[in-house]
Amino acid sequence: MLYHAPSIGDLLMATLGSARSTRRFYAIIREREFGRYKKESVRVGLSRLYAKGYLTNSASGWSITKKGKIHIKNIRLLDYIKSPFEKNSHNNNTIIAFDIPEKNRIMRNWLRNQIKIFSYKMLQQSLWIGPGPLPYSFLKRLEDLDIRKNIKTFKITKKK
Repeated sequence: MLYHAPSIGDLLMATLGSARSTRRFYAIIREREFGRYKKESVRVGLSRLYAKGYLTNSASGWSITKKGKIHIKNIRLLDYIKSPFEKNSHNNNTIIAFDIPEKNRIMRNWLRNQIKIFSYKMLQQSLWIGPGPLPYSFLKRLEDLDIRKNIKTFKITKKK
């Protein structure tokens, strides 16, 4: 799993979305996480988030909008779920087939990475085999991302 350092926009949204006061927000800017950014970069980040409609600026300071809260929720939907399966399990009894359009490339890449975390192996680009049954939290996430309809799962059984 790759780790990408959060952008200034990510940090601003996370901080404002954490229900901290504006005064506390400005204190956090000076803390270690924001220390690597110049004040001007923070101002530019705030301006961009404001232009997108994620933030408002009033006399009491910056606050997150309803649109911003929805944006944060959507970002959190793309967090990865820890695998409930044993590592290197040879219990490959489930096939996942999916057809997610190119316009949803971010979700398609998230799905591929998530099923890799579940120790699935690629048979073809959109056909994977691995352990099952899939956890409820994963299936719920597919519903929340509105991609469940693009995914088919098959249970493999041995004929006796």
